[in-house]
Amino acid sequence: MKASILLIFFGLTVNLHGQTVNDRLIKANNSDCFVMAQNFFPIDSLSVSWNGPCKNQKANGNGTLTYFLSKQEVATYTGAVLNGSPNGIGKFSSPNGFKWEGQFVNGVLNGTGKVIFPDPAKKLVGHFSDGEILNVDPTYRTYLKKNIISTNDSTRLYENDRNQNDLFYYSLIPPGKIKGVIVLFPGTWDRVEYTISSAKMICQKAFDNSIAVISISINQRLTLHEDALGTINLAFRDAISKYRLTSNKFILGGFSMGGLFSLRYTEMAKADSSKTAVIPVAAFSVDGPTDLEKMYGSFERALERSPNKTEPTYALNEFRTFIGGTPKTHPEKYVYYSVFSNSQNDGGNAKYLLHTPIRIYNDVDVRWWLENRNTDLYGMNALDQSAMINYLKRSGNKEAVFINAFGKGYRLDGTRHPHSWSIVDAEDLIQWALKILK
Repeated sequence: MKASILLIFFGLTVNLHGQTVNDRLIKANNSDCFVMAQNFFPIDSLSVSWNGPCKNQKANGNGTLTYFLSKQEVATYTGAVLNGSPNGIGKFSSPNGFKWEGQFVNGVLNGTGKVIFPDPAKKLVGHFSDGEILNVDPTYRTYLKKNIISTNDSTRLYENDRNQNDLFYYSLIPPGKIKGVIVLFPGTWDRVEYTISSAKMICQKAFDNSIAVISISINQRLTLHEDALGTINLAFRDAISKYRLTSNKFILGGFSMGGLFSLRYTEMAKADSSKTAVIPVAAFSVDGPTDLEKMYGSFERALERSPNKTEPTYALNEFRTFIGGTPKTHPEKYVYYSVFSNSQNDGGNAKYLLHTPIRIYNDVDVRWWLENRNTDLYGMNALDQSAMINYLKRSGNKEAVFINAFGKGYRLDGTRHPHSWSIVDAEDLIQWALKILK
């Protein structure tokens, strides 16, 4: 599937509150010319204007593409366009001041370019990896390595990669004695480079405290099934061997569905260590879902009530394909793939975390979700997350914590969004990790 990474810089990163669709032509709202949607934005509410020449009914030549979501301008591209898509020298910008300029190929920045963040103090002459910005400081960039573990992604565990077949992990390994490892799982459809850039301060503060960081190229599945588990184990074993890491000093964390992966992998390791390459000493989730039965119901309601049908359609198909049906037809499988099951007296898989330090982060800003996504508490992850922490605490886990980082959620481009890596206080997280690793 072709997909553009541009969406991550406009606060529209695809996860459980966004969606990605196949490339398609859409008619410009100010002419008979067509342009490529190119997965920048949710298609249901997207409109585009084109001020420039047309050839074969497609935008071709130099001009300006302006993108709107629900009639609100969200981005502008000025430069060369070929067959409806940015190709050549151009510049993207957003109303909040974010700019991205350079050479584009099919909508993707190709090679070195220039990035300017809304905050004048945060200027970056771009360092790119496969068209993706790696926003880490130069001191740390030297130690950041991409490790290929497979050249056959036949089950499409990793998407948004422009039809690449590599599976890999990035490693940030500090020199000297390593105290432990923090693993960062991307959210659904998030590129690994974006994950590292979004969790920049976590990565750098971990490095400064002699903690290694690993981030793995899994971003497509909504369930931790055997293929995903096998790839994670392969990455862990490769990193342990290559960098001489200690297998009993791993702390797993992840964003959105990656948060579910971090907790679910930890549960599996505690339940049957023969299935996992490591037994994590702790885990944290950055606004990750917990109860898939409840999530299925939320997506069913969204399909009926929301004007945006793409995301719930994708998620429901994903669940039916990889779980095998609905919560009514396969209740035991929904319990198996969930981190926590509110319908089960023993919490479902959460019972395996009674003796493990657990953190769940959320920015519980109900007003933002109501005004910006037409979503209430029933559609947010916070209800089940807090119920899971409450279950663990009542069951004796004194190190199970729900952290409400109210108002802290912002994307890389400065856009307010509660569902973001920024809700984690990096310094506090690393101090928590050091205490556990000691």
